[in-house]
This record gives sequence, C-alpha cells and structure tokens, in this order.
Amino acid sequence: MFWTFFISFLLIITTSSSHIDINDENKPIIEALNTNVTVTSGHKAILICTFDSTNNDLSLSSSHQLIWIRQNYESNNADSLLAHNQDLLISDYRLIVQRTDTFYSLTITDVNIDDEGIYACEVNTQPPQKAFVHLYVQ
Repeated sequence: MFWTFFISFLLIITTSSSHIDINDENKPIIEALNTNVTVTSGHKAILICTFDSTNNDLSLSSSHQLIWIRQNYESNNADSLLAHNQDLLISDYRLIVQRTDTFYSLTITDVNIDDEGIYACEVNTQPPQKAFVHLYVQ
C-alpha cells in the first residue's frame, strides 16, 4: 500500500512539474571548461570551471564553498589547497582566483614547467564534486 502511494506521488510530481528532468539527476554541478590546457612557459594559463547560471545553489550568495586544488601524486606530498572561494590560500604572486555566478577560475601568470599537472575545482556538495583540468607546459 505504501509503495503504491509513493510511486503514484512521484508520478504526479514528475508529470505536473515540467521543469523536472530525470536525466539531470546525474548531470554534474560543476565542469571544467577545458579539461586540457596547454601553454608556453612564461605565458598565462587560465583554468576555468563552469556551472549552470540557472543553478542558484552555486551563486555567490550561496553557502556552497568552492576550492582549487593542485593534485600531487608523489606519495610523500599531499595535494595543495590553492584557493577557497575568492581567497588565495598560498602566497604566490602569479595566482589570481575569481568566482562569479557562472564560473570559477584560476589564472597562473608567468607559467613554468613546475606548474604542469592536474588541478581540480571542487564544490562542497554531498558528496563533493570535482572537475579536473590538466595543465601542460611547453
């Protein structure tokens, strides 16, 4: 009896609400604009993660937090937390972080070979979601 009621209730909600898209359940909240970014040493790299402008959960006034992480695969070192929302967490004059209602970016000026690697932008949803950008330096 309960399951019949529950399924009927779900069908009513789904059919009466035209903006619900069952396929959006698995759609990521945050995505990398470009998953691979290649720059020449000495130039500027711009890493960008985007989110849907209609997703109010990630607006600047929301409680969701965004972070930029530099992934480290060496066993001795932990990942580096670079930025939280619009605040840099490390002192590197070459880094600029920006957050708007539609994107979250990390700019690295005067890129060098040591900057090459995988960067992730993460949003603190449950479970947390990450988007990855691989930076290649020539």
